[in-house]
Amino acid sequence: MNGAGHDVDVPQTVTRVLTAAVANGASDVHFDPTADAVLIRMRVDGLLQDVERLDLVAGRGAITRLMVLSRLLTYRLDVPQEGKFALAVDGAGLIDLRLSIMPTTHGLRAVIRLPAELRGKLSLDSLGLPARALAGLQQFAASDSGMLIVTGPAGAGKTTSIHALLLHIVQTWPGISVVALEDPVERDLPGVTQIEVSPFGQLTYERALRSILRQDPQVLMLGEIRDAATASLAVQAALSGHRLITTLHAATAASAITRLIEMGIEPYQITSALMAAMSQRLLRRLHAGTYQGRVAVAEWVEMDAALRKAVLANADADGLAKAYAGQVGYQTLRQSAGEMLRQGITDQTEVARVLGVDLKFAI
Repeated sequence: MNGAGHDVDVPQTVTRVLTAAVANGASDVHFDPTADAVLIRMRVDGLLQDVERLDLVAGRGAITRLMVLSRLLTYRLDVPQEGKFALAVDGAGLIDLRLSIMPTTHGLRAVIRLPAELRGKLSLDSLGLPARALAGLQQFAASDSGMLIVTGPAGAGKTTSIHALLLHIVQTWPGISVVALEDPVERDLPGVTQIEVSPFGQLTYERALRSILRQDPQVLMLGEIRDAATASLAVQAALSGHRLITTLHAATAASAITRLIEMGIEPYQITSALMAAMSQRLLRRLHAGTYQGRVAVAEWVEMDAALRKAVLANADADGLAKAYAGQVGYQTLRQSAGEMLRQGITDQTEVARVLGVDLKFAI
């Protein structure tokens, strides 16, 4: 659409765009201002796709409409703002949407996050994880204590995997007290007490974790370990008989362990608290010659005798990786991706895009 702003029904345009986003299984919708237009893009299967251009009048009108729906300050053009609103969408009913506004050199930029549950029913089996990682998650779910770290960059599916694990726990063992601390809460998890923290507000991860430990939790989900204080509390919780699941922005299991050490966690505490670490990435799945949906490749690492010895010896990331490379059934991310190539689940182009490697000689 490139017509003049006065020819555009702004409320109708906003509803139409969001309805299309739901129909396409998008996770986010962007309204990106440029010098002469506002570009609408949708993130589908992890990649942004250009879908429409609005002239500046219509585009800014659409962003203002979103701000009004979210009860944000439309006259403040110089500060970031965040809000929520509900919208009736054909085929999905009333859905809750999150809006983030950011000032740019070309005006306000708007990003809308759609509810994760719109993209299908969640379960451990639906993740498409390698057999070793799936079995490891099921083993962790059946344990009575210990710490699980899920690593990977932003957009690697860490939270989705953890949500699937939490649902598996509450559905398999009814009556267990499960509490999740999240920033933000992205999916409604029946049976899980979900608490939205604010890292820069009053209810930080550290403060919430300190308090929730007094409320008789058995399984704790911590959205992310970001600092030494939170890392220390998480390890203490795992050592005191809780199952604790968390994420770290680290490339591999080895680098996750070294990050904990850099945060001041003693090696002997890590070997006692950490049950396993999983590093994962998401690859688009092939379906009838096109991409549709995504599947996870994963590296699953357990705390065994060899890895425990390496951690206590203060080995670096390379030394740790060598220590767990001999675990039965262990696969690197590349080996996991190679298996998916052999099965025709994905292709070389997608593996190269996500992992930055060409596996044509490794399969």
